Amino acid sequence: MKIFFEKSDFDEVKKCRTMKLEEKLSVIADMIRLNALNTIICAKSGHIGASFSAVEILTVLYHSEMKIDPSNPKNAERDVFILSKGHAAAALYSTLASCGFFPTERLATFRRLNGLEGHAEISAPGVETNTGSLGMGISKAKGFALSAKLDGVKKSVYVLVGDGELQEGQNWEAVLSASHWKLDNLYLLIDRNYVQTDMPVERVVDISPIREKLKSFRWHVEVTNGHDIGKILRVLKKIRKIRGKPKAIILNTIKGKGVSFMEHPVALKSGKGFYKWHDKLPFGEEYRKAWEEIATRIKKKLARHKIPIAFPVFRPDLAEKPPKTGESLVEAFSQILVDVGGKKKELIVLDADLAESCGLREFQITFPERFVEVGIAEQDMVSIAGGLALAGKLPIVNTYAAFLTSRANEQIFNNCSEGSKIIYVGHLAGILPAKPGKSHQGIRDIALLRNIPNLLLSAPSCKEELRRIFEFLVFDYDGPSYLRLEHNIPRLQIPWKEQKLELGKGIKLADGKDAVMIGYGPTMLSEALIARQMLEKDGIKIKIIDLPWLNRIDEEWLLRETEDFETVICLENHSTKGGISEELNRILGRRIYTIGIEGYGKSGENGEILAYFGLDAESIKQKVKKWLGK
Repeated sequence: MKIFFEKSDFDEVKKCRTMKLEEKLSVIADMIRLNALNTIICAKSGHIGASFSAVEILTVLYHSEMKIDPSNPKNAERDVFILSKGHAAAALYSTLASCGFFPTERLATFRRLNGLEGHAEISAPGVETNTGSLGMGISKAKGFALSAKLDGVKKSVYVLVGDGELQEGQNWEAVLSASHWKLDNLYLLIDRNYVQTDMPVERVVDISPIREKLKSFRWHVEVTNGHDIGKILRVLKKIRKIRGKPKAIILNTIKGKGVSFMEHPVALKSGKGFYKWHDKLPFGEEYRKAWEEIATRIKKKLARHKIPIAFPVFRPDLAEKPPKTGESLVEAFSQILVDVGGKKKELIVLDADLAESCGLREFQITFPERFVEVGIAEQDMVSIAGGLALAGKLPIVNTYAAFLTSRANEQIFNNCSEGSKIIYVGHLAGILPAKPGKSHQGIRDIALLRNIPNLLLSAPSCKEELRRIFEFLVFDYDGPSYLRLEHNIPRLQIPWKEQKLELGKGIKLADGKDAVMIGYGPTMLSEALIARQMLEKDGIKIKIIDLPWLNRIDEEWLLRETEDFETVICLENHSTKGGISEELNRILGRRIYTIGIEGYGKSGENGEILAYFGLDAESIKQKVKKWLGK
């Protein structure tokens, strides 16, 4: 059953003789928009708002302006396009499929194991560079542009960035040297949709006036309507004649363009100032309305020009809302933060444009004067926290673990060297949720932080333990700390109960005689407990310990808990390199078995990714039986 427009359908539109170019591209844009919608719906994950605002510029570039050869994607003389705002991957993938870079049916593999990665990556033919972490695109585009200059190849390099993305400092470093090097083959395209994540850019950190700033950096700058295909074509034709300086086009767009209730002027009003279609999906009736609104425009134009296309079939079953299976730690963190904030007046919460995702919205509403939104600027946020701490405040720094611990690592090190008390919260830690892919999976954070001498690392496994640890870090611990927060809802809630929390010591979750498993966080401990139930059927009993302290382990306690076991197993929701298994091995002075992540992360459904890396209960069971010789 056909749910996507195929390349042959796009070809039919392009060869229509009664349509002018602008109208053809307008129809193609909506066909790409509908494919992008279905790509995201099939995955039950993705970014509709950011994808829809970029459709027209992608359509113009790939179906009119760029020198490309889908049969030879790496042709040395090709024009290059880089999607710096990599979360708009569904729009790019749909555009590439419409040109024939890969079969259209592959769109149904978006955010699935061995399919199209969650943020645009080079594993898909036609994608020039990996994406996901914002701020890198202009610099990478400069690399392509500089290489073309050095090789004497006449080619254009285009890079599309989001307007909120311009808060990331690397962009301005890139802008500065591009004009210094006179890279007139470089085209910066700014998707000026005025909304980042779920709030207007001006409410987060205002980046205007963009045109004047770029001109002051000696760029040629044009401004146009990013949804008016005729205007886009004309401005591209105009700026090609400019020599001796890089060129920028500010494309005024609408986030969610093409579906009336998703378009940000309407959606912000209905959302009381917040935009919900950044990464939320239209289920049920909302999906039907979105599909029909786009499809109706396409059908009218196809009928008017009698273009023979078999239209995709509407599939309401694709938009069935998945059931909620439990509470994640981030939901508990939201309430804990408000409770503790009410008792600790010095507590200041800092955010890098992820307030909703990180459970900070309730604190923002309750204590607006103590909520600091810095935008997409992790290094700046961490150094601001350093100044606040030296001035007597208690900063709580929040963003995704993958961004916080790598991008701002030097700033964290600097703050810690001052002895300042700051609590860094690394959200979305671990391999799950897996659909966003490697750029968003925090599986290197322990390795990146555990060698900072006075930084305490912890990883709660359930909401009770999270509350105890957070209160300890706020009220009792005198030093910097890192709270590793997994957002995944585990298959089995951790039976923590009312147990004593002691720094450096773990908590026994289950007793056993054949082997001992030591782990942290809800995902791996949940799978371990399920594996233990399975092993009991084979007469094998495993002791399981929740060890929330990742780099401060009581050696006497550990030796006592493991002395009766020949087989010691460490469970890591992290790379096998640099995690706590290395510390356990050092203390015990003997071999321990490690279950963790080898290599880079991957997009996919949570269950299939756990199985792929051997982290699910069935894989744990098989490994334990092997190691025990049973």
